[in-house]
Amino acid sequence: MAGKKKEECNSPSENWGGKRKGAGRPTNGEVINVRQIMDDHIDVNIVMQKLLERIESGDHRAIELFMKYRAGLPKQEIDLNHSGEQDINFTLKGIIDFDE
Repeated sequence: MAGKKKEECNSPSENWGGKRKGAGRPTNGEVINVRQIMDDHIDVNIVMQKLLERIESGDHRAIELFMKYRAGLPKQEIDLNHSGEQDINFTLKGIIDFDE
């Protein structure tokens, strides 16, 4: 944890948890403000033209970027099923290579 140690703090809430300036996700207002600034200064048509040029040249990262935003990421599934049969018997010698 950055900042003072708990013993050095004058009050219980000083630098320990809670809302801090600049911490966490940006608010919707901040995101909208950044988008507005970008829209005011960047021509979207130029950006799309550059992306198209890179896709046509075979740039795999440009193709991936386009597909992520156009089609979306595929739904990720995690298989939590297991057979329950797992060998948990081990020795440190089996994990760590000791010099003999």
